[in-house]
Amino acid sequence: MSEPERTWRLTVAYRGDRYAGWQRQANALAVQQVLEEALADLLGVRAPATGASRTDAGVHARGQVVSLRAAAGARALVHGSNARLPEDVRVLAAAPAPDGFHARKHARVKEYRYALRRVAVLSPLDAPFAVRVDPRIDVARLRAAAALLPGRRDWSAFAKTGGSHTTTVRRLDVAEWIEEGDALTFRVVGEGFLRGMVRALVGTLLEVGRGRRSVDAFAALLGGRARGEAGPNAPAHGLVLERVDYAPRWLSGEGPPEGSSHPL
Repeated sequence: MSEPERTWRLTVAYRGDRYAGWQRQANALAVQQVLEEALADLLGVRAPATGASRTDAGVHARGQVVSLRAAAGARALVHGSNARLPEDVRVLAAAPAPDGFHARKHARVKEYRYALRRVAVLSPLDAPFAVRVDPRIDVARLRAAAALLPGRRDWSAFAKTGGSHTTTVRRLDVAEWIEEGDALTFRVVGEGFLRGMVRALVGTLLEVGRGRRSVDAFAALLGGRARGEAGPNAPAHGLVLERVDYAPRWLSGEGPPEGSSHPL
C-alpha cells in the first residue's frame, strides 16, 4: 500500500566546506540542491525542501531542520535519502509535521556555536571545524563583551550587505563563551540571525579579546552602527548550526489550531 502525501520535518547534518551554503544557487553547488536531487531520485517526483537557516558558504550544520511534502515513510526518507546523498550530507531523522509547517517561518529559536582552539599549532583533526587563536587571548574580556549581547537590538554593524532581511532588528537570548581544555566555544541563541551575523560577532569579539578594541567600543556597535565599524567575519568553517526549536504545536503530527496563522 502506497504512503499518502504529507508534511515532514527532517533533521539534516552536513559539512559545509564543499558547498556554497544551504540555499540552491544558479552557479554553485548548495546543500539544498543535493538534498532535493536525492529526494527526487527516491520519490520519483520533485520535492522542494525548505531549510530553517540559510547557512553561508562553508558553514556546517548539526541540526538543520527541513520541511517538505512527500508520499513516503520516515524510514525511506532517512535511509533512502542517505543512500543517494554524498557522505558529507546526512538526513538524521524524519518526523511527521502538521500541514502548513514551514521550517524557516515557524522557527522559534536557533542556536549556533563557533569553535576555537587556543593552541600554538592546530591539529589537522580539528582544522576542518575549528579556528586557531593565540592561547593568551583574554577570555575575561571576551565574556564581558558577550554579556552585552542578549536583548532585542539593531544588528546592522554585524550584517552582510545584500541579505534578504527586511529589518536588522533581532532578539538574542544567550551569548556565552564556554571553556573546555584548550577549546573555546562561542554559543549564541536567538530568534534569528542576519546574513553573516554570527561570524561578524565572533570576529569583532576576538578583537576585544586580543586588546585591539575596548569593551566600551564594542558596546557602541550595538545600536545600529555601520558594518564597516565592526570587525571582520571569522572564518566560516568554525561555525555550526546546532539546533532549531519550534513551538510544541509544530512538533506533533497534528494540524495547527483551526484558523491559526501566527507561526508561534
